[in-house]
Amino acid sequence: MGHHRKLTDDERRQIIEARAEGNSAAALANRFGVSRRTIYNTLGKAKGARPARTRTISTRVSARELAGFRAALARRGITDHPAALRCLIDAADVLLRPADQAVIDQMHAWGADITTHGTAINQIARKLNEAKLRGHPIPYTAKDAAMIRAFARFFVDFIEDFRTLWEARQAAMTREVDEALAGLATKGPVA
Repeated sequence: MGHHRKLTDDERRQIIEARAEGNSAAALANRFGVSRRTIYNTLGKAKGARPARTRTISTRVSARELAGFRAALARRGITDHPAALRCLIDAADVLLRPADQAVIDQMHAWGADITTHGTAINQIARKLNEAKLRGHPIPYTAKDAAMIRAFARFFVDFIEDFRTLWEARQAAMTREVDEALAGLATKGPVA
């Protein structure tokens, strides 16, 4: 990709409009065949301001955390770790946004259902234990069996629904990370 070419006035206008529409700097850099720094410079000049100066940050991570980060980047063919970290920081507002209200509502509904079914199962267990301790016949009724079957159905459905929700969220997060890291993959094999 030619990172040192000069943008035309029309391309600068398109960059400003596309950024205002929410396109990421990485996507714009890929689209126009320039570096992200060129995109930021273009946007800064459009505002009449100088581009923001960068800052060096430092943080401590464990060997395991660093190895995991490097492995995740390697799976995407990315060898420029600092650039990847900058892209992920730039996309933090997308990657770290709170859960959708629908997901929160579903979690609350599941919690209420688990409480309801759990209370019923506990009452059955308490009744059976008391009868056993007193030497009475076990008072297991058809209603008790129906409650246990209802809980078992709920639990199987819950596991499947949770798995579906989790996989959808993981797929969405993977798409967001891939978009944030777009353009950083090396063209050749990863060392």
